[in-house]
Amino acid sequence: MYADLTEEQVKLADMMSDISKEASCAGWMANLEYVLWDATLNGERKYGRYFITKKDINQLTALCEITNSWIYFDESGEETAMPVKQWKEKFKKDVRDNQSLTCG
Repeated sequence: MYADLTEEQVKLADMMSDISKEASCAGWMANLEYVLWDATLNGERKYGRYFITKKDINQLTALCEITNSWIYFDESGEETAMPVKQWKEKFKKDVRDNQSLTCG
């Protein structure tokens, strides 16, 4: 839940949300966390009306490293921090089951 995030995790969640707003005027687009994580792995890309730049990727990566977490949207808890190791496992499994998660 957003209220449970640390100051640095809030910065990461806010940056992710800002990209979502620029891409589609939505505070948290469906699968945002998957698209942005995939961008950190595979590079720049168009996302809705927005273009995820190398600068965005560098900032997301830096905040991820500082917090050792990634933010995902949980229907009950909304913006939720997950340890990076756990997120990597979840991402790999979820994308294996549904490759469209990384398409914006």
